[in-house]
Amino acid sequence: MRAGLLLWVGLACALLGCPGDDDVVQDAGPGVDAPGTDGGSPPADAPGVDADAFVAPRLEIGTGLVEFIEVAEGDDVELVAGPQGGWHVDVAIRLYGMNPMDMTLEIHGFDDATDEQLTVPIRRILTMRRVRDQGDHFLRLGDQAVFMVLSPEEAVARDLRLEVRAVPAEGEGASATKVVHVIDEIE
Repeated sequence: MRAGLLLWVGLACALLGCPGDDDVVQDAGPGVDAPGTDGGSPPADAPGVDADAFVAPRLEIGTGLVEFIEVAEGDDVELVAGPQGGWHVDVAIRLYGMNPMDMTLEIHGFDDATDEQLTVPIRRILTMRRVRDQGDHFLRLGDQAVFMVLSPEEAVARDLRLEVRAVPAEGEGASATKVVHVIDEIE
């Protein structure tokens, strides 16, 4: 009986896909239960902590799938045709002074001129598996701001205001906003 149940669960995961450690969480409230470690940055006056080594929590928004590519305010960002028929822009994030384990990461995209929500709201619970420790910061690659459009023409030539918020399991969080201009030049 137990072997049959395990086989059924394995088959269901193979056919339907099983959630990963930081898949999109819909309406996950305070009851979200994920394994974690102590998080947050220690206060600068904690015993044994070098006050000069303390980094205030902050995040930076960029783009890139395999490395962080800096994007200045108003820079062009390429629209990507996704494998499931939608369109998105790639989002990369640098996290400073925060422990990403069990962190809630939210990404929203709005038309900068009208405040119209253009992208699917993303809310993820992170683990150490999907961030890279870069020594002075953590790097998160592979997120996407997925447009809620029927054709790429609805997203191109718009100024997209990306709003990203990082809320650690413990300690102070950070948020950032960056406006980028969506283009579609790669065929």
